[in-house]
Amino acid sequence: MKLIHDNALMEKMIHELDIDGKLDREKIRVVLLRCEKGELLSGPHIRQRYLFYLWSGIIQIYGIGLDGRKIPVNLARKGDVIGDVEFCHSRNSNLFSEVLKEALCIGIPIRENREYLENDVRFLRFLLKSVTKKVYLTSIAESPPVSVEERLLQYLREECEDNTIDGVEHTALRLRCSRRQLQRALAALINRGELEKTGKGKYRLV
Repeated sequence: MKLIHDNALMEKMIHELDIDGKLDREKIRVVLLRCEKGELLSGPHIRQRYLFYLWSGIIQIYGIGLDGRKIPVNLARKGDVIGDVEFCHSRNSNLFSEVLKEALCIGIPIRENREYLENDVRFLRFLLKSVTKKVYLTSIAESPPVSVEERLLQYLREECEDNTIDGVEHTALRLRCSRRQLQRALAALINRGELEKTGKGKYRLV
């Protein structure tokens, strides 16, 4: 992880991520961070120093099952925050957040800003929404196995903007299945008239 000193880029990121709409930035110090592939931004053994607002790159959130296997929970997207669960509990989460592709983030140092953040209504509303989403996704990940078709339909209805997916690789990772399994499910749903293809890697619920 590296601090980047580029005020113009940081202001662009702050604007695009609507940081000012999520918290009172006049009282909060923010920094620009570059996170390398393979870095863990949160985990049971990691002291959480920052709240990370993702601007670019790919971060996978996952747990570890009793049998040692990785249980994917979510892929963080632009605007998602890492470290929110840890901020709420003031302790480490049992989930890991790993950088899969170099990421640029707006970072908020937790220790020095905690008092301000805990009294910022805008931030607390955003935090509630973010943590609730992760609790839901974790419950889905730990629920009994269902077919790829069922998981895909649920994902389209409950998580995807405009009930549309854009990118097969991303969707396969999110649904914890192979690309081939996902393609079979897509073809079956299209044949049944429940899904339509709208472009390369793009599918929409009918």
